[in-house]
Amino acid sequence: MKKLFYLFVATFLTLFSVGCTDYNFVDTGTANGKHNTNMWDYFATDPYNWDSLRVMTKRADLVSLFQGTSSYGTNITFFGPTNNSIRAYLYNNDMQSIQEMTPEDCKTFILNSVLPKRIMLNEFKKGLRSTNPDNVIGRGGETFTMASGKELWIYSFQESYNNVPNVGPLTIYLVSPSTTKESHVASSNIETLTGVVHSLDYNFRLNDF
Repeated sequence: MKKLFYLFVATFLTLFSVGCTDYNFVDTGTANGKHNTNMWDYFATDPYNWDSLRVMTKRADLVSLFQGTSSYGTNITFFGPTNNSIRAYLYNNDMQSIQEMTPEDCKTFILNSVLPKRIMLNEFKKGLRSTNPDNVIGRGGETFTMASGKELWIYSFQESYNNVPNVGPLTIYLVSPSTTKESHVASSNIETLTGVVHSLDYNFRLNDF
């Protein structure tokens, strides 16, 4: 029954949270804004999106990362996977709870999404996705080394609006050369005292990076 529940939740959230653009942008509805607290405590204020991440973080022994007291510094950028992405991972791997994930996997998935410096939406270089199937890195953008050591090519793109190019929202895209998957941010510039969160869209999967 739990497996069916995860499937229902994943399907429901995907179907009812969609607002498309030329790049199939999906808005999760996660609120932007400034929060006068550390990132760990911010996650606690929004359990609808982040309670599974908090469980993963405890299992990975990375609470200090979001509290700003770890070796990764006091001002990180976090591309956050929401509950939907974590539940989908559990379902796809025949798991009933995060406790079935290894602490090592939890740590890797989280650090794959961390840059040890704060970068806001408008600070990412603009780019265009690749049209070459043999090379997923397109034009512009920048390749970053994440806290896990994994490399991601990250770029921003000005979406269209009502079929008018370059007047829609500015969106962050992330491409993994190792998995060839492209992901994107649904809600950006969620500022806390220990860094900024860019919330990944509900279709993101933990092993896309």
